[in-house]
Amino acid sequence: MNKQFLRGLTLGVLGVLGLSCASAYAKTSQTEWLQQEQISIAKASANLLQQAHSYQQQVERYCAEPSVQGLLNTQQMWKQNYLAYLPLQSSALGPLVDLKLNWAISYWPDKKDTTGRKVKAALSNAPAPLSDTHSNLRVHEYLLFEAISDHQRCSLLPGTISRYVSAIEQVHGGLQSSELAALEIAQLRSDVLNSYRLQTSVMLRKYRAMYSAKHQRLRPYQGEAWRADISAQLLAEQLVLLHNRYEQDLALYLSSVDAKLAKQVSGQFNDLLPLMPSQEPSGDNASLEAWQLAEPKLAKLDSLFANQIPQALEIELGFNNNDGD
Repeated sequence: MNKQFLRGLTLGVLGVLGLSCASAYAKTSQTEWLQQEQISIAKASANLLQQAHSYQQQVERYCAEPSVQGLLNTQQMWKQNYLAYLPLQSSALGPLVDLKLNWAISYWPDKKDTTGRKVKAALSNAPAPLSDTHSNLRVHEYLLFEAISDHQRCSLLPGTISRYVSAIEQVHGGLQSSELAALEIAQLRSDVLNSYRLQTSVMLRKYRAMYSAKHQRLRPYQGEAWRADISAQLLAEQLVLLHNRYEQDLALYLSSVDAKLAKQVSGQFNDLLPLMPSQEPSGDNASLEAWQLAEPKLAKLDSLFANQIPQALEIELGFNNNDGD
């Protein structure tokens, strides 16, 4: 996938979310921080819902009249949906505390390629319908990027897209600002900060799935989008999105409490961003050294969100099914 295309998609998402890096940190109260977070989360959810509906319409057009260009357009809409999902991935916000709902959007990690085996079985059985938790973006990736016929793709795509959109609608309903504001303040504080920590945690898991420090080798088929060949690029874009959210929302409040720590976190992001590998680990010119350099810096960023930031803000992070512990 073209890196400039993905970068353009990211900028488009940031425009929808209203995110921009703050040049200076103003004094921000906890109430102001949480209000801004609620707005950002609700906008991210609304953007994902809009992308999901557009994606469903494109699938319907493609399956009504299959063509090479129609498939390319559908693949592009799939990529846009994945990008729109990244700001909420594994965040455990609102309805996303339900791990099954996360799986209904994107089933990962999938070390044994359960997704591939489920789709193959469905295609060979007349076809058999897929479950709600296997009607997700990674199932769509198989159907859109594997070398199968238009007829095979369209025997499963419409039904899986319908269930995928239903999952997105459920997420959107629970991530409205009013729904988040109805939470007890202690719960809202914990959930919002935990959404950052879970993002860095899942990014580190993705990274280490593709790169084994112990064996000093790359493992391309452990990426979340290896069939589309964009696992590393999606991970790099996810970091960009989280960085911009941090600078727009959390950094303003954290700076009011601990300016030194806020600058340390910003510096960690800035050190890591240019080092994140954007080339797929499956590429002929994939550099092991590039993966070696970025891993400890991503681990440090994860540690900041797991330990120092909660301590500074005196916020206890709860345990849930998305922790991956």
